[in-house]
Amino acid sequence: MKILFLSSRIPYPPDRGDKVRTLFFLRQLAQMGDLSLMSLVDPKTDQSSMNILNQEISDTHFVKHSMFRALWNMFKNLFCRLPFQVAYYHNSLFTKKLKELLKVQHYDLVYCHLIRMAPYAEICSNAKVILDYTDCISLEYGRRLEHLRGFRKIFFGIEANRTASYELALAHKFDENWVISPVDLRSLGLVEHNKSIIMPNQVPIPKLEADYSFKSRLIFTGNMSVPHNVMAAQNVCRKIMPALLRKYPSLNFTIVGANPSADIMSLNNVNNTAVLGFVDDLYQELRSSDIFIAPLYFSAGIQNKALEAMACGIPVITTPNVAKSLDAQDEVDLMIAEDNLAFVKKTEFLIENAKARKQIGKSGRALVLKKYSREAVINLLHKRIDKLLKQGD
Repeated sequence: MKILFLSSRIPYPPDRGDKVRTLFFLRQLAQMGDLSLMSLVDPKTDQSSMNILNQEISDTHFVKHSMFRALWNMFKNLFCRLPFQVAYYHNSLFTKKLKELLKVQHYDLVYCHLIRMAPYAEICSNAKVILDYTDCISLEYGRRLEHLRGFRKIFFGIEANRTASYELALAHKFDENWVISPVDLRSLGLVEHNKSIIMPNQVPIPKLEADYSFKSRLIFTGNMSVPHNVMAAQNVCRKIMPALLRKYPSLNFTIVGANPSADIMSLNNVNNTAVLGFVDDLYQELRSSDIFIAPLYFSAGIQNKALEAMACGIPVITTPNVAKSLDAQDEVDLMIAEDNLAFVKKTEFLIENAKARKQIGKSGRALVLKKYSREAVINLLHKRIDKLLKQGD
């Protein structure tokens, strides 16, 4: 089997949710056949990643996509109906190289990551094409609107409408659509669509889990340049921690994750907050904590950060949108809080109830083992691809 993998970002290193997903699928698909990787890159920042994937994948095609080109694309798209994020990744050289590759290679399967790469996938008319929506991006934009003001609110309002129309229009163009959670499937309007399925993220399951002794430590993790993560960390540090410190003055809050923005770095040493940035062993930091606290008010899709915490057996407090995407039960697999006051109350409850911390932690870990383990997702991946290729027999 010959496979073509299309990605708007080089799928390495796995330092953010989308790259964790794409790198996992890249490696699994490479084991299933002869794989070609095509990706847009910025050689200034991606060179080391390009070198690593050149060694790992025998056939790679990296095309430079500069910030100047991307911004010019955005300007040209002002009076079009195409979502700006799709226009942003338009690259004529990528199109040319793809067409040249298709002349000499017959691909059985094409994996296309995100709607922004769909215009390229449409060129691959002789292969079975999987469009991996991952998240319902228009849903995330819609949730973000209530937290924005001025020009940004106007821009994202327009982009949300454009993206929603584009997402729906794409549903019938390819052989199969992958979505990360039931919430995203419903938001895309694809619940009854026979070519659309849920393909969840996989999470490594550590052999060791939390020991449940109280360490007086809250934690939040994620890529710390992403807006919803930045806002969540700020919320905990500046609004939730002051209320908790009045009752628990020795409580600490730790922020872990790559690429911390200036806004995140400014939280270091504020209200017993420590910003660690990237760490070599994320699971060690999670196991050394009592509670994972995640006020993610406008995120979409499955949040790997919550699954990673649950995999370690530490209880998670998060928003209803995150819990729904995980198909997790409130006060069983995790705890749900709808606003900052609820986060304070739920955190106080878990701090004072060791039995509840342990029960919710263990139940959350069991859920991850059942639905999001490496083995579960690999089995589903093979099943779907086998079925898809047999349709052409």
